[in-house]
Amino acid sequence: MRKIKKISLALIILPLLQTGCMQDKVSKIAPSKSADRNITVKSNDKKENILLTKSSENNSTIDENSSNYTLISEEDSTNQLADLIEYEEDNSVQEISSSDISTQIENSWSELSKEDEIIETAKNFLGTKYVWAANGPTCFDCSGFTKYVFKENGITLPRYSGHQARVGIKISYNELQKGDLVFFDTEHKFIGKVNHVGIYIGNNRFIHASSAKKKVIITSFNKKPFYKRRFLRGERVVNSSSAYASL
Repeated sequence: MRKIKKISLALIILPLLQTGCMQDKVSKIAPSKSADRNITVKSNDKKENILLTKSSENNSTIDENSSNYTLISEEDSTNQLADLIEYEEDNSVQEISSSDISTQIENSWSELSKEDEIIETAKNFLGTKYVWAANGPTCFDCSGFTKYVFKENGITLPRYSGHQARVGIKISYNELQKGDLVFFDTEHKFIGKVNHVGIYIGNNRFIHASSAKKKVIITSFNKKPFYKRRFLRGERVVNSSSAYASL
């Protein structure tokens, strides 16, 4: 009878001892999904840190015996952490503050001069129809075109080309700069009297409302030597200290 009791007692104790060994072998518990949490459990009178990750966001109670958790070895968890760090480094997103964005915009922004603004305004009317005595903006004659463009940029010019040739600083052909007015005598019989005007845009070119082409065009002095031969003078009317060009 005593022998039977001893055997029965051994059968009861043996599973308990095996259970203790199983806990000693498990160093980490990691979930299959979602956020990680660290807890401390007691096994064989020793405290061990166990990593738990919940697989269900609705479950607020952590149960290390729950099937919601996956057991992994310490080596596997270390490898997973290294892979995660490497992924985050390779796929990092650089954060840019609003001040950094403003600085980048300022650095890439180039301020236009008054002359550049005048030329850009004039180019917006390329192809606009030429009509004698028209003041724009749907059609122009030569002096109506220059008057309108300069007025759009805060500079008032007289209406007719002969009067416009009397304002500003007189400029020779070799002194021409962007934004200068250029004046011509285009009559068949050349007498040196102003009857045509345009705006110099640089690189030996000027923009004007052409009566010959019946529209606003850009003409090259090099390709159209006629205009260079009939050139009378330039006038520099852009003045940063004044918005009015007077006679």
